[in-house]
Amino acid sequence: MSNSTSTSPGDRAADDTPPHGHSPADQDVPTAAPLPPAPGATTPHNTAPPPAQPRPQPPPRRTTPTRTPPATTPTRPAPPRLHGIDLARGLAVLGMFVIHVGIGWTLADGTNPLTDLVSGRAAALFALLAGVSIALISGGSTPATGHTMGIALWRVLIRGLAMLPLGVALTMLDTPIAVILAYYAVYFVLAVPLIDERWRIVAGCAAALALAGPLASFWLRRMIDQGPLRDAAAAVNTYDPLVALSGSGVIDLLLTGSYPALTWLPYVLAGLAIGRLDLRSTRVRAALTATGTALAALAYTASWAAMDLMGGRQRLDATYNAAAMADHGGHPDTASAFATGFTGTIPTHDWVWLLTALPHSGTPLEILGAGGTAIAVLGLCLLLGDLLRIVCYPIAAVGALALTVYVAHVLLLWAAETALLDATPLAFLTADLAATVLWGSLILSTLWRLLLGRGPLERPLHAISTWAATRIP
Repeated sequence: MSNSTSTSPGDRAADDTPPHGHSPADQDVPTAAPLPPAPGATTPHNTAPPPAQPRPQPPPRRTTPTRTPPATTPTRPAPPRLHGIDLARGLAVLGMFVIHVGIGWTLADGTNPLTDLVSGRAAALFALLAGVSIALISGGSTPATGHTMGIALWRVLIRGLAMLPLGVALTMLDTPIAVILAYYAVYFVLAVPLIDERWRIVAGCAAALALAGPLASFWLRRMIDQGPLRDAAAAVNTYDPLVALSGSGVIDLLLTGSYPALTWLPYVLAGLAIGRLDLRSTRVRAALTATGTALAALAYTASWAAMDLMGGRQRLDATYNAAAMADHGGHPDTASAFATGFTGTIPTHDWVWLLTALPHSGTPLEILGAGGTAIAVLGLCLLLGDLLRIVCYPIAAVGALALTVYVAHVLLLWAAETALLDATPLAFLTADLAATVLWGSLILSTLWRLLLGRGPLERPLHAISTWAATRIP
């Protein structure tokens, strides 16, 4: 409504030309009223009847303009949940459990065939889906704007800040696995500046960082290993409270840890870009599957050519350095490294390691290969998620309760390492850890999802982040 005062119909009647067509000049001339005829008198033929006197008009009544209530934007109903995303996240969680507790089976040579299949790739899918979640929180294919986008931004930041103490606490348990949750906190915070950018810009940043991140990591870690930055890194670690608490501090989270942000953020940004697409479109889902497959094939083929056709493996055999390997898996030779991969970063004594695509190596080709695999799996899960909803519901339930299930399996590992449950009625839980983690995750997640909805950790995280974000100006 305008701030100017509008004239009511009554006001216009008072200001307009007087009734019956009289002009203002006519109103200024006084006229005498004619005398009534005498009784019995006749009116002459040529005498006009007296003019009719205008009836007095009541003064116009002033009316108060009615205020029109402001139009309200109808609230759009929440779109149905994308079951394919839960299915993909469930596969990622179970894939990490293959590495952590040995889910699978043992071949004649003592190996688990699932290990090579999921090593490095399951965690990459988990990180990719973190980016998809950020996109969905902020509007998905129709990004939020204005204050609504501000609320989404704070929700992401608060979730990240909540992940940090939880991840540090789990790391302090000193289990034999590298806990990813503290790294998740860093990913969320670093992805926020791109939360309202177009998907093409975010995808371009992911591609650029996939190349530049590993190169920068290699150079910075080489400077730390060879001396120029050694004292600076030592000083940061000395005063870093996270190092004092868990042994893994800011430098580890950003550069030298198991999932350093410098080389893992491309997965998150790729997921953020994908989350801006119309994931309900069959065409988009098929394109994701095809694109991811092509990227993975290109990366692994290029690495194979560099290592086996162009002499890369022979070069690395000749330059093998046990001291350099000490902080990267402690492999006794390059064959062992090629068989099992690394622990987050590659040695810095030879740049040829950058041409490998080994699990958890953090090289450009590994990011492209594992990232392409994650994109293909996501596309395939989106294609099949609705068709196989009932059959795959237990796995999707694990994905919907991913945080709860992940934390529970770390606690169970800690109980097994410390023999906490031995000689108790719950000792069977750690007697066969792989079976407990697998079937416990599938069965309990399914029952909880069907009966109670959000998980016991997901619910308070959602409530706290939403409550706090809506109260930040």
